[in-house]
Amino acid sequence: MRSRWLQESQVYSWEVSDLGSEIVVKNGFVFDPANGIDGDRMDIFVRDGRIVEKVNEGTAEEIDASGMFVMAGGVDIHNLT
Repeated sequence: MRSRWLQESQVYSWEVSDLGSEIVVKNGFVFDPANGIDGDRMDIFVRDGRIVEKVNEGTAEEIDASGMFVMAGGVDIHNLT
């Protein structure tokens, strides 16, 4: 399993094309208001750029997000006025 470790106080953003086809984001505090998730510690599984129920954790790239917030599109600097 390939792994990436994130350091506290750093903000990370990546394009799915930069990573493998299967990714596990582990131990992050997940925020997803559309699905009623408000900071629950959980793992997120991504296959080919889409969130899925499960991936093969033996071959997926792992991102350790312990102690970090995980959200899709959390920072959107695009502003329509």
